[in-house]
Amino acid sequence: MLTPFSPSRAKNGQLQNVWLKKTNIPGCRVTQCKRADMNDTLHRTDTLNPFKTVTCGAQKRHWIEFQLLDEQGEPLANLPWRAVNEATRCGIAAEYAGQSDALGVIRIEGLHPLPITLQMQADPLAEQLQGRRLRAVRAEPPQPGFGDRTPLYGPQRSGFSPIERQALVEGHGYHYLRIGQLCAQRPTFVPPLEDPDQLPAFHFPDRTFSGFTIGDEQLDRRHVLEVCPFRAWSLVLHHQAEYSLANAYNLGLMSILAYSNQPKKERGSVEELFKDQCQDLSRTPRVWDNGQAWPCLVTDVPFSERYITIKPINTAQAEPPEGDTQLFYAISATQVLVGWRGTETNGLSDLITDVTFRPTEPKVAAHCEPKVPCGDLTPAGSVHMGFRDAFEVATRNYAKDLGEMILENAFDKELFICGHSLGGALGLIHAASLKERNPLLYTYGMPRTFTLKAVQSLNELWHFRHVNDTDVVPRVPPEAALDNHLYDLHGPMGTLMGLGWSARQALVSALFKHGDPFSHHGEVAMFFRTEQHREEQITPYPAYRNPQGAPYRSTITVKLQEKAKLYLVPSLGEAEEQQAEQAQERLNASLNPESRARFFPQYSNPAVGRMLRIGDHFMSQYQPYIHNQLLESINPEREPLLERQVQRRKFERQMQEHYGSIPEDEYTRNSVFLELQKLIDRALQVTLQAEGGGEAIQRFDAIADPKAYYEKTFG
Repeated sequence: MLTPFSPSRAKNGQLQNVWLKKTNIPGCRVTQCKRADMNDTLHRTDTLNPFKTVTCGAQKRHWIEFQLLDEQGEPLANLPWRAVNEATRCGIAAEYAGQSDALGVIRIEGLHPLPITLQMQADPLAEQLQGRRLRAVRAEPPQPGFGDRTPLYGPQRSGFSPIERQALVEGHGYHYLRIGQLCAQRPTFVPPLEDPDQLPAFHFPDRTFSGFTIGDEQLDRRHVLEVCPFRAWSLVLHHQAEYSLANAYNLGLMSILAYSNQPKKERGSVEELFKDQCQDLSRTPRVWDNGQAWPCLVTDVPFSERYITIKPINTAQAEPPEGDTQLFYAISATQVLVGWRGTETNGLSDLITDVTFRPTEPKVAAHCEPKVPCGDLTPAGSVHMGFRDAFEVATRNYAKDLGEMILENAFDKELFICGHSLGGALGLIHAASLKERNPLLYTYGMPRTFTLKAVQSLNELWHFRHVNDTDVVPRVPPEAALDNHLYDLHGPMGTLMGLGWSARQALVSALFKHGDPFSHHGEVAMFFRTEQHREEQITPYPAYRNPQGAPYRSTITVKLQEKAKLYLVPSLGEAEEQQAEQAQERLNASLNPESRARFFPQYSNPAVGRMLRIGDHFMSQYQPYIHNQLLESINPEREPLLERQVQRRKFERQMQEHYGSIPEDEYTRNSVFLELQKLIDRALQVTLQAEGGGEAIQRFDAIADPKAYYEKTFG
């Protein structure tokens, strides 16, 4: 039955067709609700019917259930909600509202057969979602390539969620949502967003806050809503005196990131990693380097604990420009992370810094207050002049960042510093200047920076320095006392003469170590290519015999075929020794303090016995060993085994087969190193035991490619 509507006169004297005049007719279904203004409906020129169609008669009422779950399958309980449809908007039905029950279920009954929209109060939902954890394994859609218009934050790929599988088995509808697709308004951000108009794109794909709508054909059933927790990615880092594989890997990536010159927001830039990727929960953040995409080892934290302050620094862009020192820092609710950039070979400034190796007093003038005596970085010893001056340029031009922002935040947050090559040297000076803030320092291929007396005064500073086999840079400046009075001559001639004298001292440093030589700081972690030789006795001239009548014999050494690259952290052996002593067990002879001191001399580098080279210096040579060791430690029994494991087993069999003919010193050394290699897996235990660490490891293992990065063993 069609119900006519009577016109009413508006205040301006025109007639209006007022629909829903008799909306109180029982059993009527409203299919449209709107108002049209016209003087005379007979003269309408549009093709739309301007009148409301009302169908009367007994109407069937419907129901719907929403069940709100997080990614772990736990209910989102006691959350206030409201639901609206055309009937509530037009006043036919009262608005639906309430709270989700203990199982996260919202049930609405007595519905007209119309689409219905669910909206949640933003702040209670955000508060609860910040405390929930993410699923370990994620769908990981591919990163759109250059020119690819695929939306960065698309819907989750079907078939990845166990909650989805369970819902479909039980005959329910399933939907994966983010907070912005449920909220009726924007939540309160604490701390506030840097730009209030730029909401996090992943969490808020719907900027209209229109809620979640179910069509009328999907009524009379339960819909399971899996809601992504309101979280952000954070690098897995452990502030501790013991060596950590997670630290080595992530701080290695940050040392690579420090080289980035990409513009802000461009892929591969510092800001793009921390501000964009670390807020995109659909993918694992990656550090881009010369076409390679290194996945970070990350855990999820509440969105309020995200990285807030991110700033790259380049003194060449200061006002006025000075030097070429570069670094970045990133600050979250719990971390202060500083990455120093190493030497760039395409510029002269860094090379001058590297070779200006006169030992000088360990003072940084930029840290000194007027009329106040300048405090030393160390109470004794000296520091490399070029490195100190490069650090001072940064502290002078960016005093607010290095002297205030980093310093003040390090009071109540964990401080991590890292760098490769020159960046490692600058990182050590920075750590020495902040030693009262208990920094943790990881360096890669760094040169010697302080002299021995200074190094000995920094024993309380936590520092692990990585050395890749025959990398030449950790061997410079040489272990020699390189200061001399010639530097004090006025003008450039004094500098040249001083450098010449220092170079001569370096040539004899292997024979004469005296004074206060340049020395290394920190515990070494070395990637060592180990070889084996077999001794053979030959009779070159059978006719020549000794007085006893036996032919003269000569011994020759033959290099055996199999080699192995080992990941050696001798400090792990010290921890093993302490545990064994506590248990009153007999320690393996290959791990005794004497052999460790012999092969890993304090304040120096292990001897490799091969020609040093620059090819082992780059981070592209360091990072693959750490990446592949991390994968091996995560799953030592993976199928197929990693090539590094296969090669190591061949090497061990070779040792057994040629046991009697391998030189004793070499056999002892290889035995020590193989034992240390077995201990490296323990450097992952702290991650597995940390909150969210197990999920972080599982997530990394799911997306990492064991064949993606080549670690060079031969050549």
